[in-house]
Order: sequence, then structure tokens, then C-alpha cells
Amino acid sequence: MNREYAAMLKLTGRPCLVVGGGTVAERKIAALLEAGADVTVISPSVTPAIRSWAETGGLSWLSFHYGTPEIIKNYELEGSEKDPVNKGGTVFPDLSPYVILFAATNNREVNDLLRREADKLGKFVNVADQPDTGNMTVPAVVHRGKLTLTVSTSGASPALAAEIRRELESAYGPEYVPYMDFLSELRETMRERIPDTKKRQELLRRVPAWNVPERIQAGDFESWRKEIMHMLQETSSPEEFTAAYVSIGSSFGKDSNPSGNDG
Repeated sequence: MNREYAAMLKLTGRPCLVVGGGTVAERKIAALLEAGADVTVISPSVTPAIRSWAETGGLSWLSFHYGTPEIIKNYELEGSEKDPVNKGGTVFPDLSPYVILFAATNNREVNDLLRREADKLGKFVNVADQPDTGNMTVPAVVHRGKLTLTVSTSGASPALAAEIRRELESAYGPEYVPYMDFLSELRETMRERIPDTKKRQELLRRVPAWNVPERIQAGDFESWRKEIMHMLQETSSPEEFTAAYVSIGSSFGKDSNPSGNDG
């Protein structure tokens, strides 16, 4: 069996479709909106949060059933609100504009219909109630600024993925938000001062020995950050920069150079 391919997607402005309006769909939509996606929702009823997003222009809501009358005739309206005006109405839209599709209704036939139509078009589709039937699963995620940690069991056990995610949330706390910003700033400064890629990689591999998260937790990080960035930005040559950089690491008494990559 082939292994799934893990990737990070930039969805800003990209059209995505969510079929369903309950709490599961709401979680999918929240993540898509956070990623800046252009979201369309198809469901005869939606949760208050989804309705609010629609009313404020955050997404497009088509208040209909997805599918055909035959498939949805026994469809149980999901969500906390019922919309009698469109009850029984159906919509079978063109799926070609959408980059990713999410089947998140409480009707397996509807979910399977969307999956089959997506497959015909070669689209990525996530099926909430049967993740193994779709060609895309959504991992459990921990965001810490520019740091994103994901856990996937390939649909085998979402509960286990959630448990591991909680462990990661504890191990990688909010201090990693400013830490990631610092690393980004440091890397950009280094690109300006050190033209040699291998040399940059070597220097960047020393940073973990600086124990920056501990300094952030101690509360003196910002003044320290300004001081060392000023020191590095004042250097006028790669050699001078390297000397200043190494002296910063030496001040911790355990500057190291572990293997790694410039990722």
C-alpha cells in the first residue's frame, strides 16, 4: 500500500466547497477561512457560526440540499436551524471550479455522491464520516505562529490523532510563536550577510543550543532579541557576522553544531 503524501497548501483566494452545515462542517470551514480560502457551503441549514460567516461575507452559502431529489428524499436536516423555505430544494452544482471539496453531511449517500463526482473530475475530496473513502484526509493540527505540527493516522483513529495533538500542544507552548518570528528574522538577516548557503545552514543549526523558548518563558526575550539582532546587523562582512554569531552561542556555554537542514 502506498504511503500518503504530506503537504502544506496555500489556499488564499482558492475556491473550496463544503457540503454540510453541522458542527463537523463548521470545523472544516473554520480552518479553511483561517487559511484564507474562498469558501462555498451547500446545506439547507447551518450552525449559527456558519450563518454568521455567511451574513458577514466570510463565505457563500447555498441554502439547498446537495444532490438529487431521490438521494435526499430521506435526508435529515442537520444543524441547529431549519429553513422551511428551501426544504426539499436541491442543487447539483458544477464542481470544476473548486480546488478541494469536503463531504460533511449526516447522509452517507450524499457524501458518497460528492466523492464520486469529485473523483470523476480528479478533485481532492475529504469525506468526514468515512475518511478512508476519500483521497484526502485532514490531520490533527497544532499552530504556533509559523510553526505547524500535524498528526495523521490516515483515518485509522482520529481519537489517537487528537490525543497526540494535545501532547504536542503541551510540549510546544505559546512561547514558540515569538520563537518562530525570531528564527524568521534571524534567517533573513543571515541571508543578507552570509552569501554562502552551506555556511548559513551550519550557523542556523546552532540556534537550538541557545534555548530561546526558555528565555521567552523567563520574560527577558525581547530585550535580548533586540540586542543580538543589533549586534548582527551592525557587522560589515561574513567573517565579522560569523564571529559575532558564534560569540552569542558561546555565551550559553554549550554552543553546538548538530546535523540538520535549512528547512
